[in-house]
Amino acid sequence: MSKKLVTLILLPIITALLAGGCSQETSTSPDMSTLVSQRLAEAPIFKEVAIVYRGTSPRAALEAAGATITDDFNHFPVIAAYVPTDVIGKLRNNPNIIAVEEDIPRELCAQIVPWGVDRIDADKVHTTFGNRGAGVNVAIIDTGGDMDHPDLNFAGGVTFFGRDRTDFDDEYGHGTHCAGIVGAKDNDLGVLGVAPECNLWMVKIAKTRRVNLMKIVKGIEWCIETHFDGDPNNDIQIMSMSFSGGFSAAESTAVHSAWDEGILPIAAAGNYATAVRYPAALDNCMAISGSTITDGWYTSSCYGDEIELIAPAVSVLSTVPDGIYSTMTGTSMACPHVAGTAALIWSDNPAFTNEDVRNKLNTTAEDIGMIVERQGNGLVDAENAVLGTTKGDD
Repeated sequence: MSKKLVTLILLPIITALLAGGCSQETSTSPDMSTLVSQRLAEAPIFKEVAIVYRGTSPRAALEAAGATITDDFNHFPVIAAYVPTDVIGKLRNNPNIIAVEEDIPRELCAQIVPWGVDRIDADKVHTTFGNRGAGVNVAIIDTGGDMDHPDLNFAGGVTFFGRDRTDFDDEYGHGTHCAGIVGAKDNDLGVLGVAPECNLWMVKIAKTRRVNLMKIVKGIEWCIETHFDGDPNNDIQIMSMSFSGGFSAAESTAVHSAWDEGILPIAAAGNYATAVRYPAALDNCMAISGSTITDGWYTSSCYGDEIELIAPAVSVLSTVPDGIYSTMTGTSMACPHVAGTAALIWSDNPAFTNEDVRNKLNTTAEDIGMIVERQGNGLVDAENAVLGTTKGDD
């Protein structure tokens, strides 16, 4: 019974008791606790219910029957009330009462561990070692990110569209999806990212599927510039680049400069079933191909000697704009799985260089039986890379 109802019941009881409490015949009168217990025993038992009705509101009849109204909603015919239990049956027999409902339990929709996060055993790193990528700065160079998504927490970012350079909101969805794969929060909703506590930075270089080369170069320069702005806390360590195309000397120069500054560039191999595209094909950039949920080959994935790792790419569930979730397919999804794993490695080894992290990713990968041109060194393995074990459920 609620405190409110107990108070409503006890007030008249205590008032009556106090009125008679000045009697000098205390020796023959029961004590206060006994009287209160007796009156409570005689009081009706109340239940909290929701009453759905048609026509005129039954508020007056409910109050006359001893109910306590807690909410009388304005926009739909529902009343919430504490009602004596012996009245509930009568209400349900009333033709103008559609329903009298006691509390119907609801639960928060539990967060889902996407198959890719599970396959590379990133969740095992979280639970076994408590490592969720904290302190590592990952830049998603893409179409922006949903700045209000409840499952994403951006440390900041930049856009190269419009006047407000801090408004990197996603109008297309691709960047939000990649960001969720890397760092969707570990909470009670949505999905779980590979490195849910990393610092996500969004670099918006596109508004549609078509990406302007000069904006890519500007985005990479922005990442490098974080190392020179006097704030050591925002220095970008990993660049996740889920775009591809032909060779560009400007892009190549920018990527190599990022590497020289200590940043680890990671890129999608491309979805053309041909040779690895750029920037993934560059020497100082990790090229990532795509796998299926059965460790099969994503047939549209580009392939070649440049491939270093393979990662989940098909029907990957992640965040999309408007605070919701959806699946996407492509090497664009494989790339952020590796970027998130790199964040876990770097969080565990803060003194590592970009070359150290790259070597750890490559030497701990899982051979899934494909030719080198397709899988490179194998499937990225977060558990082996961080914990040095391979006990996860593959």
